Parts: sequence; structure tokens; C-alpha cells
Amino acid sequence: MSEEKKIRVLFYVTPKFKWKYLVNWLITIWTWCRYSHCELWTPSEAAHNKGDFVNQNRVTRCLEPCDYYGTCYSSTMRGDDNGTRSADASLVLKHPENWIYFEIPVTDEQYSLLTTEMTHDVIYNEGYSRWDLLKFISPIHFPDSKRNICSEAVNNWLVTIGILKGWGIVSPKKLYKKLRKIGYKSESLT
Repeated sequence: MSEEKKIRVLFYVTPKFKWKYLVNWLITIWTWCRYSHCELWTPSEAAHNKGDFVNQNRVTRCLEPCDYYGTCYSSTMRGDDNGTRSADASLVLKHPENWIYFEIPVTDEQYSLLTTEMTHDVIYNEGYSRWDLLKFISPIHFPDSKRNICSEAVNNWLVTIGILKGWGIVSPKKLYKKLRKIGYKSESLT
């Protein structure tokens, strides 16, 4: 019998309008959704905090980035990233008040397949799919099978391990709704 692990699907809630959040607001308006980005978060594999997402050893509630363990996977064109990438959760979750998540139990087999698939996509990354973004505003679509947008990558990884059905490009809003429809509940990170 296989042991159960957990993964988290993160959604970035676009904060109140400020110029530094312009890209987030454009995505929010473009997709008619309060979520402008998503990530798939795997727990820590380090021996001292194996299986953890959050540092539970603090006496007081601390929201420092060091309190978040594990790895986040997504596709992005922010900063130096261009396409499918992995990043330390402590770097991705610098503003935990802007994130919500779904926690999903997975078997060891699902987890192994998932991490293999995500690692493959990071290693063979071919950039961010700007063409796929056009799907949200244009009736004509030119699929880009070698590149992803964030919600497409996360959706397809979840399809790979049998959590979701339906490959392809979805908005963060549609991915959120798919997870709610099959019974998962979202929680605030803080």
C-alpha cells in the first residue's frame, strides 16, 4: 500500500491596484479573474523538514520567506524566468497574504510521476507561450505545444497524475473552478 503525500496548487490573488502590480492587473482584466498566476507547490524533501510546507517550529507566527519549504513549479516570464521553471517556495511566496491554495492528497506513485514530469518540463523548457495568451482574447488560436502558460502547465501536470481531466490551455479562473468542482476547498496561505 502506498503512502499518501500532499501537493498544493497556489493561486496569486491580485492585490489592490498599484503601478508595480500592472502586469497582474492586465492579466486579471484579460482573463476576467481575480487570480493572475498559479503554481504547483511540492513539499520539502530535506531531511530536517521532510514533507513540510511551512515551518511549524516557530513560537510566533512569522511570515518571513524562510518559513516556506519545498519547490514551486510553473511557467512564467517574470524577472529572469522565461517559461517552465522551478523555484524555492521561500522565493515565490514573499507575499503570502496574496496567495490561496488547494491541498491535494496524492499517492507515492502519483507524486513520483508528477515530479518526474515537472522536472522534465523544466529541463527541456522552450520558453513562455505568448501565443497561448491570445486564446483569452481571440477566437482564432494557434496552439504552441512546446511552451506553456502557468495555468496550462499546472492543469496538464494534474491531468498527468489523474487528478483532473482535460488537457490544454485553461485560464487560472478555469483551473480554480475545475478544482472546486471536484470537491477541493481553497484556503488562504496566511
